[in-house]
Amino acid sequence: MERVYGRIMMSKVTEHDRLAVSCGMRVLHVSAEVAPFSKTGGLGDVAAALPVALARLGLDVMVVTPWYRHLGGDVAPFWIGDVEVPFGGAVERVGVGTLEQDGVRYVFVGHGDFSRASLYGYDDDVVRFIRFSRAVPAVAARVGFVPDLVHAHDWHAALLPALLEHGAGLPLGFAGLPSVLTIHNIQFQGGGDLDEVLRLAGLPIGLERSYLHHVGDANLLKAGIGFADLVTTVSPTYARELTEGAHAFGLDELLRHVGPKLVGILNGIDTALWDPANDPFIAQPYDRDAPAGKAACRSALEAELGLAGAGPLLGVVSRFADQKGIDLLLAAVPALLEMGWRLVLLGTGDAGLEAAAAAAARADPERVAARLVHDEALAHRVYAGCDALAVPSRFEPCGLSQMIAQRYGTLPIARATGGLADTIRHAQDGFLFGPAEVGALQEACATAASAFATPAWETMRGEAMALDRDWQTSAQEYLARYRGIMGVTT
Repeated sequence: MERVYGRIMMSKVTEHDRLAVSCGMRVLHVSAEVAPFSKTGGLGDVAAALPVALARLGLDVMVVTPWYRHLGGDVAPFWIGDVEVPFGGAVERVGVGTLEQDGVRYVFVGHGDFSRASLYGYDDDVVRFIRFSRAVPAVAARVGFVPDLVHAHDWHAALLPALLEHGAGLPLGFAGLPSVLTIHNIQFQGGGDLDEVLRLAGLPIGLERSYLHHVGDANLLKAGIGFADLVTTVSPTYARELTEGAHAFGLDELLRHVGPKLVGILNGIDTALWDPANDPFIAQPYDRDAPAGKAACRSALEAELGLAGAGPLLGVVSRFADQKGIDLLLAAVPALLEMGWRLVLLGTGDAGLEAAAAAAARADPERVAARLVHDEALAHRVYAGCDALAVPSRFEPCGLSQMIAQRYGTLPIARATGGLADTIRHAQDGFLFGPAEVGALQEACATAASAFATPAWETMRGEAMALDRDWQTSAQEYLARYRGIMGVTT
């Protein structure tokens, strides 16, 4: 099969090659976090689950991610040596480690940049991830993996489409590779000095007037949107909202400009990890056909958190951030308690929101529990033990918590935005409200409270638990899009 700059020239492809492209396509995923090795939010979950789902479809998938000081999952990558990487007009060396599991090969980029206490939050984050992006082709080549397509995730890897098209010093087979960029949250874009970004990345000075330029500076996510062959977001409604200017953080004009290159593909969830019938963290297993165990999980959660009373339990499993609307929920606490709700708040984030949650729990410890920690096991118990889950996000690219809650028969009460609107049918498998306002949230919670413990609630619970949220559906759509940008029609 003939290759020109890494692209497959479909006019020269045989039927044997078509089958290889369709089922054995080599795809390189690049992400700043991949669960369980590293995770701060939904990006880590998606970058873990999607490659595995694609591998199950027959693709040859490799994932490149930083080798952070602390890797989760009780793993120790096998160190195979160093590789030279062009960076800032010089050559640097990075370490390369690798491991394989679930049919996917993971390659870790080692550098002092990533031997820090946290994944992000440093003044030089843009420099760190430019170096990471420059290293990706070199480390992939080092382990003998030349992909047919590169799939970059969020701003940390968004420079790769421009590098593949214009970067100097690329390994053989990488120049001109087709690329996909997935926007998990457009709020975070990776901005820096334009001249410095061009110099560090080894990109030609002519790109100062390209998609990389944004209001006098460089914008890595904008560059990815412009140079990638396909841009995806993690739900259809979020894609539409971005082009309409809702929460696009200044990039709506570009997203309208790229037109059909932008598509929304709904995330899935790991249905093996999130399975109330086989969950080792909950008090008693249950499923849609045998739901009695949910009551035992509720009682166990009440005992664990010191809650008393008989009202329904409303849970929160979230980052405490303005985006997530946690302030709306906390402002609604007195009204929710008056309706009969009891609250379970689990998450970390903004110090002011954490303080407000702690204060609400201190004021009424028998009806409000706050656990201001990141605790995966407790999250499982909250999903299983609560009756409903509040998701009052101001904007939500996709959201995983509402889909997990539905699988556990815990009805989401959510704002009708982004992926929440795509995954919840009001009064069928959850409840939706419109404006990001305390009153609208309270009204939705009142509607849910009036339905609780009625036959309608049990019907809704069954509908929610019957939903198919497996990643394979999403993976099939990604595969179809991969084939499209590579010109494969069979």
